[in-house]
Amino acid sequence: MEEKRFTELLAKKLSGEITPDEFAEFNRLIAGNTSFQKEYESVRSYWMQDDEPYDNMVGILEKIKQRAGITDTDENTASVIEIQRPKKNLLWLRSIAAAAIALIVLSASFYFFRINPPGNTTTRLSELKTKNGSIAKIRLADGTLVTLNALSTLSYPKNFTGKTREVFLSGEAFFDVAKDHKHPFIVHTNQSDIQVLGTAFDIKSYKNDPQFEATLFRGSIQATLKNNPAIKVILKPTDKLLIQHTSYSLTKETYFDDSNTLNIETAWMNNKLVFKNEPFEQLANSLERKYGNNIFFKNDVLKSIKFTGEFEKEDINQILLSLQIVTRFNYKISGNNIYIF
Repeated sequence: MEEKRFTELLAKKLSGEITPDEFAEFNRLIAGNTSFQKEYESVRSYWMQDDEPYDNMVGILEKIKQRAGITDTDENTASVIEIQRPKKNLLWLRSIAAAAIALIVLSASFYFFRINPPGNTTTRLSELKTKNGSIAKIRLADGTLVTLNALSTLSYPKNFTGKTREVFLSGEAFFDVAKDHKHPFIVHTNQSDIQVLGTAFDIKSYKNDPQFEATLFRGSIQATLKNNPAIKVILKPTDKLLIQHTSYSLTKETYFDDSNTLNIETAWMNNKLVFKNEPFEQLANSLERKYGNNIFFKNDVLKSIKFTGEFEKEDINQILLSLQIVTRFNYKISGNNIYIF
């Protein structure tokens, strides 16, 4: 329990979220434990370097993962294998690394209580959650690789048993499903259930987005609509299923331009924000998830204005300034809130 508390406080200290009382507790822990002292010095020495030692950072994160109880020793169980980090300047890298450590600690704590809930021996689902602006990868027990976008939750079993392999998604994820013809893979969302055998596809199912999206890149999938289970839609590669309220439509995957090199549905996996003819209200949801701000419209007319753009390293202020060149609107940033008018 003491080791777990040390890891939690270490993550808070690195991310700058530690309180004075927690800082005093942290100092008491490292003062009385040589192992804690060495681990803290190892992380602190990295923070003071001037280069970008990715290999060193991976080793440090692995140590913290082991202390938090997330290990990759059992090939038959799911394991978080990567927290994606944009390659920017060192200060940015350090903040991302601190956020990654905090996410690992959070995941470890939730993992324990979901797998072994007090007084309940039937629950066998654990969860991986991502914060604003973060991307996580996890390899499930069957070998399926899932890349999870920001503000998303994946619920999954430690081991797959029975005739099917079932997971639950809220948010967006890219699935590269391991082939197993005897055990279909099913992704449950609030709008649709997606069933596959072995394939690659992207699902976007955020509760605050106006529509559900499923885009197929390899193999074949079958979607069953939650509001009308009698409707089953078969997708072929390049097909894109859109569900809005009680209606659905089939279209094709979207490219940013005629070069067909930048796929809008999967650009987020490379930390890019790409949109084409997207309503301002929907774009605002993406900006909130990527940058962590709360965006409010003071003029409802602006919600339906459509934008096309591609951004990667720009901050949210730079993006809004760029959008202003296309369409006249004003905005005000107050703390973590942005007001569009």
